[in-house]
Amino acid sequence: MQPSRFLMRLGAFIPLTKPNLLLELTPKSHVQTDGSFKPSHKLSRTAVILLKPDGEKYTLCTTYFNHANSHESEWCSVLDGVEFSLKKGSQAINLENDNLGVITSLITEKKPSGLYSDYYYQIKDLVKKFDWLGVRWIPRELNRADDLFKIR
Repeated sequence: MQPSRFLMRLGAFIPLTKPNLLLELTPKSHVQTDGSFKPSHKLSRTAVILLKPDGEKYTLCTTYFNHANSHESEWCSVLDGVEFSLKKGSQAINLENDNLGVITSLITEKKPSGLYSDYYYQIKDLVKKFDWLGVRWIPRELNRADDLFKIR
């Protein structure tokens, strides 16, 4: 999952950790997350792709039966991506997701309403464990985590 030239033009990753020029220049793990929800089955899945700087690639796909909608699945996918990165020993990550609302909320530090606020606070707490955590939005067609699952 090497970033293409098009990905590089999407814009910079916005740090959720305290900006640090030295950390901005260090190699980071690249993470993409996605969520999917099928209301008729009350089934939700999250997917994570983690590519470490040394080329090691890890994937995670998790199924949930307690999500209310697709927006909750997207929030959960970001949380899963952050937790999975820590579990795999990544202390500096750039994370991408195709849900503009989730990414905007994290960048602007505007707490979402309702059940999403729990995900927001869990992610914010985990951010403190990273040396660097940057996020950015990507278009759905560039999110390879979407390829890990398809709910039909």
